[in-house]
Amino acid sequence: MEILQGSEGGAVKGTAAGGTAAGGNAAGGEATASDAALERLHDLLHPRRALKDWHEAELLELPRLYRHACTRLARAEQDGADPRRAHELRGLTASAHGLLLREAAHDARPWLVRALEFVLRASPRAIRAEWRLLAASFALFYGLAAVAWVAVRRDVDLAHSFMGPALVDQELEQLAALEPGESFRGNFTFGLAESPAYAGALPLHNIGVGIVFFASALLPPFYLFLLSQNALMLGTYTAVAGHWGQAGSISSIVWTHGVLEIEALILAGTAGLVLVRAWVRPGAFTRAHALVRESRRALELFVPVFPLLVVAGFIEGFVSPHAPLGVRLTIAVASGVALVSWVALGGRRAAEPAVSTKP
Repeated sequence: MEILQGSEGGAVKGTAAGGTAAGGNAAGGEATASDAALERLHDLLHPRRALKDWHEAELLELPRLYRHACTRLARAEQDGADPRRAHELRGLTASAHGLLLREAAHDARPWLVRALEFVLRASPRAIRAEWRLLAASFALFYGLAAVAWVAVRRDVDLAHSFMGPALVDQELEQLAALEPGESFRGNFTFGLAESPAYAGALPLHNIGVGIVFFASALLPPFYLFLLSQNALMLGTYTAVAGHWGQAGSISSIVWTHGVLEIEALILAGTAGLVLVRAWVRPGAFTRAHALVRESRRALELFVPVFPLLVVAGFIEGFVSPHAPLGVRLTIAVASGVALVSWVALGGRRAAEPAVSTKP
């Protein structure tokens, strides 16, 4: 084993002229003991075994040998005299490190339990930790939507500047075709019999949009463009309807599912921004290491996007177009309360049980 050959062997021979034999023997004894420890660690790791197959004595021995190998590696890298030896020590410590951490992190619980815990506990913690990025995205989105709404309410001709002309003309035609007393439903005119087909297609469409939001955030200017475009469209569409007194009617439909949908899309974008931050500001780490560290946080933000968009799609297919106003408002408010509760309370540590001091 080549890692056992190196500077310590030379220490036995390298006594200065006139040095005592005792000094050489001491150095040789230390080197021999150190090499024996590395040899033992190598034997424990090869062939590879799961920790559950190890004897108790070996389990107690492994951490001590791992720490010793790390110390030897640090000394070899500091000296820089033998790069090959440092490389071999690095491989040995990496093998022990991977075994200890992988086995310690292994969770034998069913995957569904682990998935629920990830969404209900890890994701809310990540959302709270990234509140600044989320707040900036929400402020931009709702700020631009408000600007578009105010501007178009004052001058409907501005609608063609904030939203695609074809969409504006389509909405104007739908509003002009309304019968007296009829509520504006926009494009939500499909019948209840068609709802299953829409409810099946809409989640897939929404998931595709969520992936686009995530990908666009990897290039922040594209994310800002996409977010701004959707914000201006929302504000403009509502304001145009307001000129016919239909802003409340269309808003009650859009926000029935929009509470979940907008939250999910901004979460997807924030997940991408987290990775960009790791690249731009890696801190004390290399960019590669920073990306690995932040990928966990990005995943915690991105995973809830899918269930949120699926639920929003079903609401959009079955509830938004057909439910009475009271039901739509109830669903919108309940969705908002559920989201806030999930983010605010999910992943909070439960109070530790009191420890009795009685004998």
